[in-house]
Amino acid sequence: MRTFIISLIVYTFLIGCAIDKKEVNNADTVYINGKIYTVNEDSPWVEAVAIREGKFIKVGSNAEAESFVGEKTEVIDLAGQFAMPGLGDPHIHPALVMPKRVYCSLPGTFYEPTEEMTLTALKEAIANYPKDLEWFIGAGFSVPAMSPETLTREFLDELIPDRPAFIEDETGGHTAWFNTKAMEAAGISKDTKDTPDTFYSRTKDNSPAGMAYEGGLNAFYAVMPPFDVKLRKTAYMKLLNEATSKGITAAGDAYVFEVDLQPYQELKQEDKINQHLVLYLGGNLGTPELTSVEELNRWWDSYDLPGHKAVKIGMGGSIESYSEALIDGFADAEKSANPFVKIDDFTEYIAQLDAAGFQVKVHAIGDGTVRATLDGYETTIKANGNNRLRHHIDHASLVHSDDFKRFVDLEVACSIWPPLNAPVAYNVQGIKPVLKPETWDRMYDNRVRWDAGMKLFNHSDAPAAVLWPWFGMEATITRGFPGKPEIAKMGPQHALTLKETIKAHTINAAWVLKLDHVTGSIEEGKSADMIVLNHNLFEIEPIEIHKTEVQTTLFKGKVVYSIK
Repeated sequence: MRTFIISLIVYTFLIGCAIDKKEVNNADTVYINGKIYTVNEDSPWVEAVAIREGKFIKVGSNAEAESFVGEKTEVIDLAGQFAMPGLGDPHIHPALVMPKRVYCSLPGTFYEPTEEMTLTALKEAIANYPKDLEWFIGAGFSVPAMSPETLTREFLDELIPDRPAFIEDETGGHTAWFNTKAMEAAGISKDTKDTPDTFYSRTKDNSPAGMAYEGGLNAFYAVMPPFDVKLRKTAYMKLLNEATSKGITAAGDAYVFEVDLQPYQELKQEDKINQHLVLYLGGNLGTPELTSVEELNRWWDSYDLPGHKAVKIGMGGSIESYSEALIDGFADAEKSANPFVKIDDFTEYIAQLDAAGFQVKVHAIGDGTVRATLDGYETTIKANGNNRLRHHIDHASLVHSDDFKRFVDLEVACSIWPPLNAPVAYNVQGIKPVLKPETWDRMYDNRVRWDAGMKLFNHSDAPAAVLWPWFGMEATITRGFPGKPEIAKMGPQHALTLKETIKAHTINAAWVLKLDHVTGSIEEGKSADMIVLNHNLFEIEPIEIHKTEVQTTLFKGKVVYSIK
């Protein structure tokens, strides 16, 4: 009898273990009956996925996924809806730009604004601006939409006479409009000298007229009242939450300074960030002065931050402000520019950062600045034998064809900057007039770069450019202005295909963020980052892509956004 009882106990225990084991192997969620594009070349299309503990455990047929269904599994019928991996955007600006937009965010070039529209929005912001704040701070206007007579400190004095006013344009840290009180607070005067990287618009008597460029903004940053942690967190999450609604599940904040680290630490510890996020610490900001590697290490070691060790360096400014180096020069032969950081200093800095384990992202738009960046990278990459940390170049609007092979050989990726593939005013009115025709013709020449074997990835630079992946995706494929077919296309010979563009927005963006082993494609073992759309991108006309809406965003298997 005793033997029977012991056997019964053992049998019951084993049955319980078997049941528990079966439950452990079951999925938390299963999605079936979908048209799921995986971006996995070995199995590009599947109909179902099973997810457990935030990862894909089965990617395949309905039957394969349903084999993981248990009593507690949630089964979701996609009913033929199109799904794909979450998108990546390695270059957005929650920290650098968004705090300035909390109370005043003006319409930029993607809204095709007029001066009247901009001033109406500004006057509304002035009327609603908190009375107790010492400075008026805003951002977002488009310079090409404004007249030179308006962008003066005297005009801004009339609108905001009672306190310093500083309003950045849409480019996010390259240009700003200021009033007289702000100029006085910043200590800028007729005696302030211009340099190639720090300069101002001028009146006939050489007084600062009201516009600051590149390093010229730093004098204002130095005297502005600091944004507190609470406001910064609100500002960062405003952009990150918008990214979630647009299907972005991996991102890079492309300029983060010490003041931004406490807010990011708190957001991480509060589990509020719904992206795989990499913070690129500021190596400089529009000037040749570089943050020491010791200081960057201190920043990283002093806080609990998302992502991996990474740094952003600005090697140039913008083409339209003549602060980007061009190999063939500007249309105005008297204009010229050099990279902000001397090549020897940059090369040495890259070597130090690489040795310390920092991945490097460089802002370079003109082909001369791009070439100098490649020169600086080359020494360290060749010494390593490979680009082990995936140093890369953002913007890269112009790349000389002589450098295509260097990109491939050095394994350096560069951005296609999709929103700027459209003939927006910023391009046509701001950049085209300062370039030689033959230089303009090769702006954003993605086709030849892709065919040369260069790794191209998406980035928006939001909110400097619009955080609207589908606008950029359509522009990259059509080279037209999404929703405005009457506007002439810009370099249609440079267009990419839909598959190529999706790859740039997903697995290539994940590669740049050093996250391609985690996300960027729908594969077993990867993070369950997936978006469900309102239509199948492969079954609509390219000119309809901008009408795409995200129905659901999954991050690590959890629904973090739903249109319902």
